[in-house]
Amino acid sequence: MKLLIVRSNIKSCIAAIALAISLPAISFAQTTATVDHIAICVKDLKKSTAFYTEVMHLQKVENPFADTVHQWYNIGNNIKLHAIQGDCSGSHQKSDHLCFKVGSIKEFAKQLDKLNIAYSNWKGDSKEPTLRADGVLQLYFQDPDGYWIEINSPAKK
Repeated sequence: MKLLIVRSNIKSCIAAIALAISLPAISFAQTTATVDHIAICVKDLKKSTAFYTEVMHLQKVENPFADTVHQWYNIGNNIKLHAIQGDCSGSHQKSDHLCFKVGSIKEFAKQLDKLNIAYSNWKGDSKEPTLRADGVLQLYFQDPDGYWIEINSPAKK
């Protein structure tokens, strides 16, 4: 799976990360800014770990804190997702999401069905993927803490 970050402001830093990914590397006095990780707050780290390893098939990476309230995952291109257990509150909008490219959106949707994970198109009125103008199919669902996740793949021609 490759990560695509779409306009996102899950936390104030996410907007900056999305901008950093969408633009060429920014250089200030010979220091280049690159994305290292994206952090999310989770209420139940065990539940979130199960979701991100079993549903999203993300690989865990070393936890630099060596504790039980952080979990790190590789999400591609040397970028990590950092889940931090805490007192999280608030709701999340679909327009604030992480996007993962998959080989086949139809096959991924079958796995979501097997796991009884609700998903829909952008409008939320069907399980049929949204077809973007550029030929990409999209589906959306939420993780255990309500963060929106998009999966997409090119439409078959």
